[in-house]
Amino acid sequence: MGFFNKLGKVLAKKMDLTIMFIAAFILFIYFTEGDLIAGILTAFFALIMYVAATLLYQEYKQMHAEKPVA
Repeated sequence: MGFFNKLGKVLAKKMDLTIMFIAAFILFIYFTEGDLIAGILTAFFALIMYVAATLLYQEYKQMHAEKPVA
């Protein structure tokens, strides 16, 4: 019971985020045409691509910064 009370308070306190979450969820279901497994997998792999690209870019910047000036 305590979980739902806390959840209700958070949802009421952050109404703008709650509305954004509900709208994003509805659009997610709409664009995946009800195939939630494919949509979740797509979102998961997009997250992996984002993390990998960020790490590669950081490594690139670090390599470029270590290059000695002639």
